[in-house]
Order: sequence, then C-alpha cells, then structure tokens
Amino acid sequence: MIALTFALLFLTLFLFGRGYWQHIALPKLQNQRLQLQLVRVKRQGQYLKLWLQHPDGLLLPKAKAGQHILLYGKDLQGKPVSRAYSLAQDCSQQRYYQLVIKAETDGRLSQALFQHLKVGDLVESSYPRGHFLLNRSRQPLVLVAGGVGITPMLAMAYAAIRQKRQVFLVYQARRLEDIVFYPLLRRLPRLQLRIALTQPPADWQGFKGRIDAGYLYKLAGPQAQYYFCASAKMTEQLIYDLGILGALYCYAELFSASASEQSFPIEINGVFADSQGHKSVLDAILAARVPLNYDCKGGSCGLCKVRVVKGEYQQVLEPSMSCGGDEVLACCIQPTSALVLSAEIQSEELSPEQSAGLIAVTTIHS
Repeated sequence: MIALTFALLFLTLFLFGRGYWQHIALPKLQNQRLQLQLVRVKRQGQYLKLWLQHPDGLLLPKAKAGQHILLYGKDLQGKPVSRAYSLAQDCSQQRYYQLVIKAETDGRLSQALFQHLKVGDLVESSYPRGHFLLNRSRQPLVLVAGGVGITPMLAMAYAAIRQKRQVFLVYQARRLEDIVFYPLLRRLPRLQLRIALTQPPADWQGFKGRIDAGYLYKLAGPQAQYYFCASAKMTEQLIYDLGILGALYCYAELFSASASEQSFPIEINGVFADSQGHKSVLDAILAARVPLNYDCKGGSCGLCKVRVVKGEYQQVLEPSMSCGGDEVLACCIQPTSALVLSAEIQSEELSPEQSAGLIAVTTIHS
C-alpha cells in the first residue's frame, strides 16, 4: 500500500512537472531575450559569418544540435524585424554562438545586417529553440545540405562524431566558392564529405550535377538516418524516392513548404481566401489582403497564431513554439479541407508588396 501511494505521488509530480514545463516555463523562456555582443564577423561572398558572445564573457544558454536562435533588429526602413538562424557550431561549447546569414535580395534583416553590423555591436536574440534535433543512435547518418542549409548540418556532424557514428555529409551547391566551411569540413575527423556542384570548375573531380536518392541510398542503405536541410522541392523529392528504395528514417528541416496544388476555401473573420498556389495558410490569407500579424513566416515568432474553428489541415513546417488547444501558426499549415479560422487582426492594411508575399523569407535562413 505504501509503495502504491509513493508510485501515485511520483506520477502526479511527474505529470505536474511536465505540464508546468510545457505550458508555463517553456513559453516564458521562449519570450525571454539575450543580449549578445558581436566579437567577430567574416564575409564570404553572399554569406555573413557572425560570432556572438555574452558581453561579460559568461557562458551562454545550452543549445542542441539543429536548433536556432531568433535575432531581433530593424530593417533598412527602421521597422522592427526578427529572423531565425541556425547555430552553425559544435553545440557542446557555450562560449559563443556562430551564425551564417545569407544576404537575400529582399531579406529585411539580412540586408540591414550586411550593411551596418560591425564588431562590438550589441544584438538581441532569443534563447536556443527548435525541434529539428539529431536523434541519438548507432545507425549510420547521412546529412544532406543545400546552400546555407549547411548550418544545422554542421552542428549535427559535430554531435554525431562525438557519438562515434558513421557520418556522411552530402553538400549540394552551385560552385566551389559557395561551399561554406569548406576547409573546416575537409579536416573534421571521421566525417565523410561528399560535395555535388551544378557549376563545377573544369578540373573538378567530384560529383557533378544534382544528387539523387540512389546516390544517397548507396552510401548507407535502408537502416541509416537521413537528415535534410535544403529547398522544399529538393527535400521532398529525395525523401519520396528514398522511401521507394526502402529507407526507413528520414527527417527534414525545410526552408519553406511547396506551394499547394489544391484549392480549399479559407475563411478568417468573415473574409475568404484560397489555398491554391500558396505555401501556407498565412500566405493565402495575406494574398487576400487580410492584415494578419506576422514576422518570420517560419514558425519562430508566433505572431500569426490563429484558432481553428472548423476544418482539417496538415502541418508543413515544424513550429519552434507550442500552441494551446485549437490554436496553430498559420505559416506552418496547409488546409486539407475547407477551413474556418478566427484571429486578432492588425488594424493597418497590407501594402501590395506584403500581400503579394514579396517580403517573404525562408524558414531558418533568411
């Protein structure tokens, strides 16, 4: 009887602690901000590498391989903006955060950072967040990166090497000069690096063209774990083809989802939109000139939260924060039936550029 009482008490405390973490402690942590100082900056073509430390030299909050942080700043027009960037580092250390930022043509924050950021500047960030994490395993690991998608893959490579796993890193890029961390990747111990170039130099002896599922499958077979961080089109095709070949474990971090080919009506606060041709419910809503609040378009800022009144949907991106009850992030879902939504709508109207989605960014690397 005493043993049963202790067991019930333990279960109660466990469930309470779990609920407290998920619904109280974690949301509070997600809203907290860090002040970081830029201690080093390096430009490599269209990429900006940043090293950020605590201003007083203190250890930073622990991060897991595959996670990202939000950077908060202002765009070139002085308007507040935040973007999520993956941590490109060995996450076993807590002395600094390293980021790689691509200068997107219409990237609101990336363009401002490229033009104005300098060593010594203070920036604000979130705590490390995100659910795209490396599973602990003894199975072979195949990491597939496209362009700046190398950032979480590098962190995972470090973690897998510590796990003493067989690790392949397949890096798809246009040219050799587009390979980020090339010298580092070549000297990482036990990392089997494979580079595929679509515009290789004349003397290139490596893979030429675009990788396919057959190439990946031959590296490690059906029991390997395959992780992807690349464009939606590339990732979805490779995962589909690997499944046909017999691969059992595929995980992906998409820059953005593919546009929906199906037409479903979306009603939000009495205004109608259509899903066809849009990557998310948020994009469809904005195209209908509904001024739903948003910032990152990638599941990180949490501003595009809506309540599902009626209908079915599928999650196409993994949000980095939890929503309660019947709430979802509009940027992370596509409808699979007619949808009826409700939300708090901002008062000002969208500009034509916003409603057309021209101020869009990628999920993790804008």
